[in-house]
Amino acid sequence: MWEQMIKEDSTPLNERVYCPFQSCSYLMSKTELSSSDEYALRRCFKCDGSFCLHCKVPWHSALSCNKYKKLYPNPQVDEDFAKLKSMAKRKGWRQCGKCKHMIERSIGCNMMRCRCGYEFCYACGKQWNSSSHYQCHPHIDQLGNKVPQAFPVWLLGL
Repeated sequence: MWEQMIKEDSTPLNERVYCPFQSCSYLMSKTELSSSDEYALRRCFKCDGSFCLHCKVPWHSALSCNKYKKLYPNPQVDEDFAKLKSMAKRKGWRQCGKCKHMIERSIGCNMMRCRCGYEFCYACGKQWNSSSHYQCHPHIDQLGNKVPQAFPVWLLGL
């Protein structure tokens, strides 16, 4: 686990490639995956699953990348994703507004920094703005539900 976190921190954001299979999500770098061939087919180093380096989805052998993107402009819209969204809602997880990975806050402030580098408010989901979110005030989520505060009010001196 620590090795993966160290690798993630030492890999520049623009070099990161994650295995698209939910059961894996192994971190690789574009440099590690590069080859002299223009073909986008690559294999995950951990699970050995085939995926498209350009589209960052499981391999779409019957379609070119352009055709795939036209047919599936949002590749995450499928049954598994719907199940994940349902579970995330039940557990109070949030989704990164940039890369769409799920985030779970265990403790601390509402400021989240996703592994892709995007910073957002865990409570309301908006991009982090230090001038308006710095004190972790309670927020109302998109459904109108009050989201618990990150710190008790007395700690903030309010």
